[in-house]
Amino acid sequence: MARFAGGKAPFLRISEQPNQGTSTIMRDFMIGLTPLILFSWIKNGLLVYLDGNSNFLEMLYPLFFIFVGGLSSMLMEAIFFYFTDKEARTLKPLMKKLSTSYALIPGLILALMLPMYTPIWVLMFGTFMGNIIGKMIFGGFGHNIWNPALVGYVVIKFSLMGIVNGAGGYLNPSEVLIDAYAGATPLSMFSVDKVLSYDAIVKPYGSLWSFFIGLTPGGIGETSALALLVTYLWLSFRKVIKWFTPLIYVGTVFVLSWLIGVIVGDAGLWFPTYSILSGGLMFGAVLMITEPVTTPKNPLGKVYLALMLGVLTVLFRYVGELPEGVASSIFVMNIFAMPVDKYTAIIRANRWRKPVLGKVALLTGLLLVIGFYAVFKAGKLYTLLLPIFQTGGLS
Repeated sequence: MARFAGGKAPFLRISEQPNQGTSTIMRDFMIGLTPLILFSWIKNGLLVYLDGNSNFLEMLYPLFFIFVGGLSSMLMEAIFFYFTDKEARTLKPLMKKLSTSYALIPGLILALMLPMYTPIWVLMFGTFMGNIIGKMIFGGFGHNIWNPALVGYVVIKFSLMGIVNGAGGYLNPSEVLIDAYAGATPLSMFSVDKVLSYDAIVKPYGSLWSFFIGLTPGGIGETSALALLVTYLWLSFRKVIKWFTPLIYVGTVFVLSWLIGVIVGDAGLWFPTYSILSGGLMFGAVLMITEPVTTPKNPLGKVYLALMLGVLTVLFRYVGELPEGVASSIFVMNIFAMPVDKYTAIIRANRWRKPVLGKVALLTGLLLVIGFYAVFKAGKLYTLLLPIFQTGGLS
């Protein structure tokens, strides 16, 4: 008789990884973060130092910032365990609980998502919101509704960005000296101008190659598609993530952005390429939507999640007033992860027979309605604005 595991994710199929489990997944995940940490240091530390815009200690600051993120994440959970579990009031039991709670990871991810000069107290407040409010009060690892790092990021993004911008914002010391950046990330500049022009939204930052390498303003570890590609290949090879989920998400954003460009008339392929390389889309695709606890468990649910996330990201970015869109769409879909999982599991179990056709039609229709609305609303908006920009009526 076949045996199935119950309880909370993540799970690892033992036939694929003998004598290994969740600890192996988290170890491989930590290894997968290495390219992003190295990139963070090279872009915001080493290159700035070589440009003559920082001293030796300042060169090491990105590594210190990431270290503080991980350390404060562990500290928050240690305090929580100390006050809620009598057994965790001595060192050995406490360290055991922290090791099985994987307390380090949310803080590391949050630090990689934030600008370099985010005040340390803001980073620590973010880890408090992520680890305690977003994770521990729900029952700890495996029981949380939202990705803990995402909770911390959303709280900072929507309540403390004024403080972050006042401390230096998204620009490292070398980027501050580039007049074309105007203190803005590519997406924030585009959200203000709302013009589909390569010269306006890509050229100030170099070229699309600059976006791929990650030499654009943003969170210290989220801008490099190259580093994230390495992470994606490693995590897929180790079966930590499902390889198809990021591809479907990125592909959906690419196709919908291309359709927006078609409606406007002259955007070409550069605009959908810009869409997938800018902001935190690749970061979210590799590290957020593949998180096993807050996403559907069955493959069909993961496919639908990726499609809906792509649709919502385009809607929030190009129709709404949210310049990023990735974090907001993931935050929303985390809420619906369980219903989507159960709904799609019924479809998968019935092998597309007649009883599930209504459910398939409902899910497909929802995707199409939101997708068409996002594409045509955005296309109409930018088509109306284009003549204004071309005549110099809007700067």
